[in-house]
Amino acid sequence: MASMDERTERALDALTEARVVELAQGALRIPSLSGEERAVATYFAARMREAGLEAELQDVPPSIHMGPSVNAIGRLRGTVPGPTLLFNGHIDHNPVCDGWSKDPFGGTIEDDWLYGFVHMKSANAAYVAAAKAVRRAGIPLAGTVVIAHVCGELRGGAGTRHALRSGITADYFVLGEPTELEIGTRHTASIVLDLHVRGQMRHFSTPQTGGEAVNAIEKMARVIAALGPSHRPAPARRDGGWLSFEPKAGFDGLPQFNIGAIQGGISTAYDRSRPALFPDLCSISLDVRIVPGMNQASIAEDLERLLAGLKATDPELDWAIEFRNDTFPLPFDAADDSAVVRAVASAHRTVRGTAPQPATYLKYAASDASWMAAAGIPGVIYGPSGRYLSRPDERCAVKDIVDAARVYACVIAALCDPARVTAAA
Repeated sequence: MASMDERTERALDALTEARVVELAQGALRIPSLSGEERAVATYFAARMREAGLEAELQDVPPSIHMGPSVNAIGRLRGTVPGPTLLFNGHIDHNPVCDGWSKDPFGGTIEDDWLYGFVHMKSANAAYVAAAKAVRRAGIPLAGTVVIAHVCGELRGGAGTRHALRSGITADYFVLGEPTELEIGTRHTASIVLDLHVRGQMRHFSTPQTGGEAVNAIEKMARVIAALGPSHRPAPARRDGGWLSFEPKAGFDGLPQFNIGAIQGGISTAYDRSRPALFPDLCSISLDVRIVPGMNQASIAEDLERLLAGLKATDPELDWAIEFRNDTFPLPFDAADDSAVVRAVASAHRTVRGTAPQPATYLKYAASDASWMAAAGIPGVIYGPSGRYLSRPDERCAVKDIVDAARVYACVIAALCDPARVTAAA
């Protein structure tokens, strides 16, 4: 039986930079908005079959967030029983915004940067290249490597949630979300709500005839001031803030919130055609990024308390709170010393010659890691790109994509080593 070092060396020798880049470019040239992933899922299924994996398209039914779509699931089976190692990555991407100077679907390389929706297609390509290298090297494996190219992550993790419900499980997962090849074991979650303040309409030139006219927009301005500024660490209630929470190690700088939109006017149509009328409705959208222990119920209670305090000095204040169907309501908070974290850290040292750093990217975001962790699978987030994520000319250093593939190949060789499984038995 080959030693761990020999296995790693063989895997790395079998991985070619050109193959990794070719795989990524091919995926980037296929548009795949949420709900429209079939073409790129078919592409990845074909590439996995070419790499010697079993591959299938898994139909994903419609959800509250999106219509029907598909996942591409690949499997590389070992020769003896052992663990299941899951590589998960979404294949949908953000809408094309203004400001791109490169073709978003060109797969262009300039100055060693690959341009396009590299989040997460760069990691998805690296998974396939890594599995192909391990197979090409003839490295014996215990257990099964599963690659799940999933739809609808940007719509609440629809693909991953369906894959888990369909019976896909694992002993470990690696999620190649953009961390700039840093190791991520935690991130926030997102609770989204709409807050409505109601007023009383009349024309400002007419006299009062009964109830006092109420300008809903002016009332909302007072509420916004009481909430405090967006994109700032929110103090706890005991420190003068309005949110109830206990600080959590690794979640420094959280919770935070963002007032993402505001509408005001007449009725639920927010009619703006008659500025002479007192607006009777104003609404804001609030995205709260939380720490473990916070949830929809705690935020509702905190917000009601804040608004009741304002009403004590402003009896005309009238409101309603409407929570949206949460997309990622669960924070990700994994162990820093699990077997998969150690395997990724060791592989990173092998490939890059230095110890990996704790992830600073994605701490304020959310991902499918939450759903896999909730299913009881230990895991880690580790992937290329991050600095130029979700903006015009999104891009990733070619070297980082190749190094990610090398790390993933080393992780497969380590966690699916028959000698390791025998020693643990």
